[in-house]
Amino acid sequence: MRILIATLLFATGCYHYTFEQRRPAPGERLVRHEERKPTYLNGLVGTGSVSATKYCAAPVRTELQVRATDVLLSIATLLIYTPHTLYVTCGTDPATARRDIDGRGPATTATLSR
Repeated sequence: MRILIATLLFATGCYHYTFEQRRPAPGERLVRHEERKPTYLNGLVGTGSVSATKYCAAPVRTELQVRATDVLLSIATLLIYTPHTLYVTCGTDPATARRDIDGRGPATTATLSR
């Protein structure tokens, strides 16, 4: 029983990648958007990506995080379902806000690659 508990504790490791896109301007307020994305068959099926321009034209950072609960779900489904969470951090400054009218701006995408 102890071996099973120890195995579960060590097997539920998490990882977190952060991609700094730009430095925030002095005094710029930041907003962090969260989007859960599933992939299947241990990441072989599904894109695992989110378009950051959906939230803002010039994000400050994009992040990928896999939590312990995500790992447990993956193990419970024998790696058929492999969830993860993507974050997009945007500035609330009007100059970096999403341009809805003309749709122009850098196409930044956070992508999970294995």
